[in-house]
Amino acid sequence: VGEHEALHELSTATLLPARPDADLDRFARLATVALGTPVGLVSMVSATGQVLPGCVGLPEPWQSERATPLTHSLCQHVVTSGRTFVVDDAREDPLTAGSLAIPDLDVVAYAGAPLRVADPDGAVGPDDPAAPVVGVLCAIDSRPRPWTPAQVAVLEDLAAACSAELSLRLVQERQRLLLALAGSLVGARTVPEVQAAVAAVTRAQLGGATAVLVVREEHDRLQVADPAVLPPGADRAWRTARLADELPAPTAVREHRPFLFADRAELCAAFPLAAEHTGPPALGASAFLPLLVGDEALGALVLLWQEERAVLQGEQEVWSALARFTAQALHRAQLEERQRSRAEVLQRSLLPTLPQVDTLRLVGRYVPAGRREQVGGDWYDAVVLPDGATSVVIGDVAGHDVAAAGNMGQVRGLLRAFAWDRAEPPTDVVGRLDRAVLGLGVDALATLVLGRVEQSAEQAARGVRGLRWTNAGHPPPVLLHPDGRTELLSTAPDLLVGLLDDAVRHDHAVEVEDRSVLLLYTDGLIEHRGRSLAGGLERVRESLGRLHGLPLEELLDALLAELVGPSPEDDCALLAVAFDPQPPRR
Repeated sequence: VGEHEALHELSTATLLPARPDADLDRFARLATVALGTPVGLVSMVSATGQVLPGCVGLPEPWQSERATPLTHSLCQHVVTSGRTFVVDDAREDPLTAGSLAIPDLDVVAYAGAPLRVADPDGAVGPDDPAAPVVGVLCAIDSRPRPWTPAQVAVLEDLAAACSAELSLRLVQERQRLLLALAGSLVGARTVPEVQAAVAAVTRAQLGGATAVLVVREEHDRLQVADPAVLPPGADRAWRTARLADELPAPTAVREHRPFLFADRAELCAAFPLAAEHTGPPALGASAFLPLLVGDEALGALVLLWQEERAVLQGEQEVWSALARFTAQALHRAQLEERQRSRAEVLQRSLLPTLPQVDTLRLVGRYVPAGRREQVGGDWYDAVVLPDGATSVVIGDVAGHDVAAAGNMGQVRGLLRAFAWDRAEPPTDVVGRLDRAVLGLGVDALATLVLGRVEQSAEQAARGVRGLRWTNAGHPPPVLLHPDGRTELLSTAPDLLVGLLDDAVRHDHAVEVEDRSVLLLYTDGLIEHRGRSLAGGLERVRESLGRLHGLPLEELLDALLAELVGPSPEDDCALLAVAFDPQPPRR
């Protein structure tokens, strides 16, 4: 009865798969030579069968298949007892007489020694009885024979050497896991990216484990970062919980300690409330690891397997390192998310409400970058001037943080004031901005395009308007004509603002037909990793021509969807000016 109970507790997974392993075949061969038998095996036993990664001398088809059911396994008696097991004639021993290994595999005499894996921290070696048994090295004969103490001792010595090999492999596998995780987490800068990185590595390196990142939020709530990663059938309690709940994830966070369960029965015994929320029936082993940074618990990493895993408790070091790496990445992502959020709030607070202008329609868009703190420097603006002209501007202050957003606010305010103050060409306005930025010690470098839209009576009669602009190192505007043609208003750009207080600047002028659209934009629209700047400009022109005819708001949204996407590499600002022939209805 004791052996049957122990066998029931075995994992359904084995340390190695059912395929030939040259090193373990060598240990099986050494066993046959040392003990003078025709068959030698390195066997990995689970609750459902055994696999034979090391195998010499078995009859076919077993030699090729490298696996047998438990009905054909004498090695199970070694695993369940944790001790060397020998039998001179399996046909006469009550424990083995009914085994199908006797007629099918021609097993009569059997000697098997346990294979153990060492604790990675060195506290338990592979020859320590406390080390978990993961397999068996055995010698088999097809006729009865007595096993001498010397032969058993040789077999145990070979098993110890084989155990050392398996322990080394396990350490290397764990190192590969942690190196893969560290490499994946280096580039993770958002909570969803941390979840995706951990899920990918654990799935590949931990026998198909499902990794679920549980994040601690306000009011002591725990929330799954991405419910889509949960196993099918997991109910609502897996998605959200309270810190006080008597469930494994909240308890791991609350008590700052891991909980490891070899199977579902262990989980439900430790947390009876979890019996109602253990997800689909196929749920096997599970690990609930607190994510600690200093004395603060940020949440938990939950690992779920479809099968049982008897060796979880022997892998404490790997779970500790896994949780530590994940916690550091989550902490970094949350800090950057808060910083990005503050910068974006400041950025948006500095963007203007665009004026309503007869015969002009003005629409702006701002999209923050999807990663890191890439937000802060881009802006657009428009001012109706006292003489009836309209000043439009697009600009980008160097930097991608809260400081850049603050500098942008100062530059924008100065430029608005100078444009309003007097009727003068764009070059004069930007020249005064040059002197003010340097004279007032504003720590900013900026590119910008400042334009002035005006119309004389004669131009009104012809259905055109005048556009004068100056370009301080910024991407050129694009003009979308009424017939869908696009024109790049490309000129030799002048110096950035903030370099010289007497920079030479140039005005440019063009007449714009009614029903045209002027697009001003920052480099986030055209600059993408792996693509050329010229190619970016061509894509803008191609998209504008194809989207020609859409309402202005829809045109900008479609342009951003095509060229920027849901996770921009850089922040992006757009300002579109539609030249309408008639004043819009109020």
